[in-house]
Amino acid sequence: MKSNSLIIDLRRQLPWHKRYASNTSTAMMWAVWLLLWRPVLIVAGLMSLQKHHVLQHLFGSFGLGLEHGITALFACVAALLLWSNYMPAKTVEKTQVKTMTDYVHHFNVPVKEVEQGRQKKISIVHHDEHGKIVRIES
Repeated sequence: MKSNSLIIDLRRQLPWHKRYASNTSTAMMWAVWLLLWRPVLIVAGLMSLQKHHVLQHLFGSFGLGLEHGITALFACVAALLLWSNYMPAKTVEKTQVKTMTDYVHHFNVPVKEVEQGRQKKISIVHHDEHGKIVRIES
């Protein structure tokens, strides 16, 4: 089994009574699901005995719907393949690494204050009313 699987299967580590309860409840749910289909199967059986053409028409229209669904699925797959191959993707441009002179020119503060601010864990930045950095306390 793969170590990085997305499915976590720890069933073998459960106690036997929890596994038994889980298996039994799963089997009971499947049985109820099959019992819910019983009226549909009885009606289909009676219709096949009474009128053959109605059941054939019903299955024929189901087949036609299935055929249209598969055709639509293949059309979507083709459209997505064409979209991914021929539409240009917007790539994220990597920013260039800033140098110390870039920071000094942008913030208009001395080099010593920028270096001290980068070395400290906590720095207090003072702004003016327009949002421009005035001073950095380290």
